[in-house]
Amino acid sequence: MTRRGYLVTFTMGNAPAADLLCKSPHGVEFSVQVKSLKAKNYFLYQDSLLKNESNLYFIFVLVPLVLKESNPKSTEYFVLSKKQFMGLVDEETARMKATEQKRGRPYAPFASGISYSALNKEEFLNAWTNLPE
Repeated sequence: MTRRGYLVTFTMGNAPAADLLCKSPHGVEFSVQVKSLKAKNYFLYQDSLLKNESNLYFIFVLVPLVLKESNPKSTEYFVLSKKQFMGLVDEETARMKATEQKRGRPYAPFASGISYSALNKEEFLNAWTNLPE
């Protein structure tokens, strides 16, 4: 992000809702929640992230366990605004309800998460323009 002109600082775990505090090249202040995976599974998130904070953005990072020799840049970044994140949460919730109707309720509740396949869209992949300017 700093290469793109953003001012970024780490919260070092002192702010549960944000991993990064940022300022855009044009002076817009916002925070970022970063989630990472090493395989194409589910990105888990805390339910507290569903609270209405409009200046919160999300970066989901897939860092493969073994980087491909033919493509050393095989790390994938998915950049979402809070509105886009909430849309994916709604999609995943509807999908889980449909699954429950087919298979029945699970014995224990699942942790909240977004599947890799839901994130793997052109509108999110390397979409640094989703961040404030």
